[in-house]
Amino acid sequence: MKHPVRRFHDRVKKFLSREINIPGYVVILVVILLIAFDLRIQSVTHSIVDKPIRGDAGEYLLYGYNLKHYGTYSKSDSLFDKSEIPPTPDATRAPIYGMLVSLFLSDPPTDKDISRITVVQAFISTFAVLIVFLICRRILPIPFALGATMLTAISPHLVASNIYLLSETLFSFMLVLAVYAGSKIIGHKNRAIPVLAGLALAAAALTHPMLLYFFIPATIFLAAYWGWKNGYKKAVLFLMGFCVLYGVWTARNFISVGAGGDNHLMRIVMRTGIYPNLLYQDIPETFPYPYHYDPDFKNTSKDLASVLGELVRAFRETPAKELRWYLVGKPVMLYSWDLTEAYNFDQRGDVFTYPVISTPYHYLPQFRLTHGIMYATHWGWVILMVGGVIIAWLPRKRLGLSEEAAFVARFISLLMLYHAAVMIAGVPISRYSIAMRPFLYIMAMLPLALAYHRYLNARVTQPERTGQNRRKAIRSNKPGRSGSRRATARRKA
Repeated sequence: MKHPVRRFHDRVKKFLSREINIPGYVVILVVILLIAFDLRIQSVTHSIVDKPIRGDAGEYLLYGYNLKHYGTYSKSDSLFDKSEIPPTPDATRAPIYGMLVSLFLSDPPTDKDISRITVVQAFISTFAVLIVFLICRRILPIPFALGATMLTAISPHLVASNIYLLSETLFSFMLVLAVYAGSKIIGHKNRAIPVLAGLALAAAALTHPMLLYFFIPATIFLAAYWGWKNGYKKAVLFLMGFCVLYGVWTARNFISVGAGGDNHLMRIVMRTGIYPNLLYQDIPETFPYPYHYDPDFKNTSKDLASVLGELVRAFRETPAKELRWYLVGKPVMLYSWDLTEAYNFDQRGDVFTYPVISTPYHYLPQFRLTHGIMYATHWGWVILMVGGVIIAWLPRKRLGLSEEAAFVARFISLLMLYHAAVMIAGVPISRYSIAMRPFLYIMAMLPLALAYHRYLNARVTQPERTGQNRRKAIRSNKPGRSGSRRATARRKA
């Protein structure tokens, strides 16, 4: 009898001697993931941000610090203002990104803490690229799925977002995770799947409040897709999963701040969105923060009624201007290449939220190449995305989509329509479209994939039809077909 070690050695040797067949697309996917990680890790390692702790980044740092050292979710400046100790709890910002930041902070916070956070974000962003491919495979053929994944991997907006202490990277990951979980609802009878999808959506909403109300159209969509009789169970389970997790945050807010949430930011966003082209009285120097120059801003944004009253007044005074701004100007600004906020720092936005002193996009060839490709093709992808969002709602048999592909495509289309509606109602800052870039590329590939499918079908069916027509012509001796002149001559003779 062989010794156990010898038996183990023989089994390993036998396994290694087998021929391992790895599909070609897996090799390509691994290469794409390596490219994605290389761009992201080099970006966070070699980028130098000018004053990285400012604005929203400064608030997230305070949230993380207060949570770690005082157990309180608060943006009170307890680092420099000792009168703020203990910090006063608030609910201004969604909590999950602040919780992530708190895991890496020292006392006091250091530059090394920020570096650790950005490196973690590089890994998270790379993993999101893999999830994008898994979503794509439920809609698109492999070549187009790889295409959308590659665009996500090299997108300068998604790469550059990792260098900041901002929620865009984590929100993008949570969002693709939520969509992937939602895509698994179809084709599975396991009741845990809709619950997990609801939990994932709640986690994404707790990372960025933009997604808070998406559970309403998503629940209606799930109930309507299979009909209420067959779909209500999945819709209820999905809603239950969302409410369980988000309910924890709501309960905390009632206990700590005496309300379910804080709509202060929502009012500011809606009021700011009323300024056409984000200009105060059309003065170019006021872009993109017109409220800094409006002496009446505080009064017109003190509550929701004041904001709505200002909106009605603006449409009443200049209806054409406001209508053009809401229907054309805002969507274009939302998906513009240049990030809006950077204009406040006397530099052209490009893909950077806050100004950078140094970045690999200035000198490394792979960064310059991918930036040039994406910049040159940007509006083409946006136009194709609009087509994909519309096409997704056409009858699936007419498109040649499977039931699974149609469901996932419509779920993503619904998300993008919801996002556009929220941004049009508020401020269309292009930074808020960063997390939607993976879905932009997925939906942009849908029209291309369908067009290519039709082209292949036409090529396959055309020879068959030609052959059938020739056989019919020979049998019936019809004029105008191959050999018809000789047949006509024989009949006359």
